Amino acid sequence: MYETDNDARSAARAIDLYKADKGIGNEKKSKKTKGAAEAVSTKGSRSTPQTDEASAYLRESQVQAMSPQEYEKHSDEIMEAIRTGKFIYDISGSAR
Repeated sequence: MYETDNDARSAARAIDLYKADKGIGNEKKSKKTKGAAEAVSTKGSRSTPQTDEASAYLRESQVQAMSPQEYEKHSDEIMEAIRTGKFIYDISGSAR
């Protein structure tokens, strides 16, 4: 191989022989179980609409009527409703 330094076939053959001696490269690549396209479920993946749409919204008047203990209990739900736009400002309304 040293005598024919411009011969690509000899170099490739030498690498192949080295790999065969060391047992490198003989393993077949593991086949992925799912490709990206197969991982996406298209059938039956539709979300069902919420049956009572009014129950998803929270009104400012409901929060105002809560006791401090109730407010503390539901504070995470109130903040989530404000973040997602499901909080209805029915008292302050246009003052915002």
